[in-house]
Amino acid sequence: MSRDVVKSAARVIHVLEYFDDVRRAVSVSEIAEHHDWPVSSTSVLMRSLVTLGYLDYEAGTRTYMPTTRVALLGNWIQANLFKDGQLMHLMEWLSEKTGETVVLAARNGLGVHYIQVIQATNTMRMSVRLGTVRPLCWSGSGWMLLSTLDDDTIRKLAQRHNADVAPVASPETGALSLPGKRVDIAELMEVIADVRAKGYAFSANQVTANGGLIAMLLPTLPGDKPLVIGLAGLTSVLETNLDRFVALLREGIALHIG
Repeated sequence: MSRDVVKSAARVIHVLEYFDDVRRAVSVSEIAEHHDWPVSSTSVLMRSLVTLGYLDYEAGTRTYMPTTRVALLGNWIQANLFKDGQLMHLMEWLSEKTGETVVLAARNGLGVHYIQVIQATNTMRMSVRLGTVRPLCWSGSGWMLLSTLDDDTIRKLAQRHNADVAPVASPETGALSLPGKRVDIAELMEVIADVRAKGYAFSANQVTANGGLIAMLLPTLPGDKPLVIGLAGLTSVLETNLDRFVALLREGIALHIG
């Protein structure tokens, strides 16, 4: 089954996420072309966001930019991680040190949502779209998040996963839909035990052919939602540099988050 998402709401989020990805002024035609939307409805959407105070319009260049109001949305959530830009400093530091794609992920039901992405700079690289959703029980970021839960809760989530099969994000709306892969619960529990023992998760060719992820938990305060930082790239590159990348993740977290 699928989860319904109002198209207009999804498009607003996709517009804001696109700004977060490109970090510059953009035109209506660029937004429409990137998302394969009609120019007319995209123009109406952008003008509406200007009226609401979330976008500025520059008539001379016919481009739009987010306002400070966008920057202030949600700045109270997990302030210990996001204050002073320390989380972004960590992601930028990891990007500079590794050249790989850096992702920040949070749980979203039976999925894991990539809420921030810095694309790889290496010649041989794997790109990851901001807003990507991975299955909670079938991905490195998901295993890392599951490791924070008790075993009974993990088994129940795995049973729900198998009942629904794995959630996949619609390119148009971001809605989680099906199908996906079922998991062997006993094998999953072995994976989680290994993740807990090592302090990181490494998934290879799990969701993307020839691609993988090295994931690690970020320190949080009691009551905060667990977050995962990860390095995504080609499986061969991650395997070759596994020890170095794990060490850099640990060093970066200690340096920037504490």
